[in-house]
Amino acid sequence: MKRLCIFATMCLLSFTSVGSWAAPDSAEPPLAFGPGEELTYTAGYSAAVVSTDVATITFRTDTDRLDGVPCYRVQAHGLTKSFFSVFFRMDDRYDTWLEQATLRPLLATAEIKEGSYRYRSRLTFNWKAGRVYTQGKNLKKGYERSRTMVIRPGDFDPVAHFFNLRCLPGIDSMKKGEAGRLNLVMVDTIRTIRYRFLGREIIDAPATGQVRCLKFTCQLAPGDAESFEEGTDFYIWISDDRNRIPIYLETPIRVGRVQAMLTGWRNLAHPFAARVGR
Repeated sequence: MKRLCIFATMCLLSFTSVGSWAAPDSAEPPLAFGPGEELTYTAGYSAAVVSTDVATITFRTDTDRLDGVPCYRVQAHGLTKSFFSVFFRMDDRYDTWLEQATLRPLLATAEIKEGSYRYRSRLTFNWKAGRVYTQGKNLKKGYERSRTMVIRPGDFDPVAHFFNLRCLPGIDSMKKGEAGRLNLVMVDTIRTIRYRFLGREIIDAPATGQVRCLKFTCQLAPGDAESFEEGTDFYIWISDDRNRIPIYLETPIRVGRVQAMLTGWRNLAHPFAARVGR
């Protein structure tokens, strides 16, 4: 189950459409999220009749300032459940600062602790220059790498992608089969994700009950490759209401599947209207 928490976190967050991003303004409806929001997910593995919950992932949003700029600070924390931490402990933390006026990322950091593995990264976005400056360091081996990469509008880190998705107008009017691509900024490259809208479905989960959702399939290209033949497929269901919350995610693996499901929520900006009969 190594790297499960990182995988689930990335997949839950990294989904929006390149080219349709635009800065919010007073004419747009209220944001889909607000300060104080907290979302909790349980990530696990299942195969045949075996299902195991391995980790929890929590996202918290608050207001902050970065170099004097008003921001939303999103903190994501992935932690193995107590039983599995005896065998393999994961304690991953991600922080992203989004400029309030545009929702563009200004800074994204990560602190990864998985077993004996330790990794730290930092992405600094300079939108005036159209550049992102990245730093990544393997703390155990002392290996360090930095890069400067050209970015275009909509080239975001995973957390920023997710929060921009939730605020995009027109998602609920997508046609079945409609497809597109997005670019995901990582420490050493910019990865491509291809997505396709599969339609509407109702997800029934223990914590939420039945929830009306928008269903997408996504494929992450390997490395810098443009071919998706060996990419990683995953499916994501997003609440069909003004909150646009990822409700459930799964990806097939060689044996079974990895999955993540919403198990807790607090201080939503809007009523959880996608819940059936609530």
